Amino acid sequence: MAALAVGGLLLLGMIGASGWGAVGLAAGARVPIHLGSAERAYWAPKGVGLVVWPTAGALCYGVLGGISASGMAADWVPGVRDVLVPAVMVVLLGFQVGALMLARQGHGEGTEADPPAARRDPPAAQREEPTGG
Repeated sequence: MAALAVGGLLLLGMIGASGWGAVGLAAGARVPIHLGSAERAYWAPKGVGLVVWPTAGALCYGVLGGISASGMAADWVPGVRDVLVPAVMVVLLGFQVGALMLARQGHGEGTEADPPAARRDPPAAQREEPTGG
């Protein structure tokens, strides 16, 4: 039961982070939505990105919390039941905060075909070599 309470607090933290993003991010900001790889992120408009992260958290909280509290998890090691929901929620909250920090820094100016990192880091042939002196 404590795992569900901690998971619920982390879900509230995700909602609070999206509230911060609604106020703290610029109107045209884009928020990355990814599953572990920032290079493969979809840069969603601010409103969509701020809703997707807590929705993913609520979905994981509901599914994993329901499974770990049900009879399906009766034979599980108690530590797994106690740690599963909070661990997943901490990971999701960490990804959300990272996405909000990237959005705040303005890394979402590119499109999926033209990611901002590719525009900011020119190929080695285009870089100017420092002069000695």
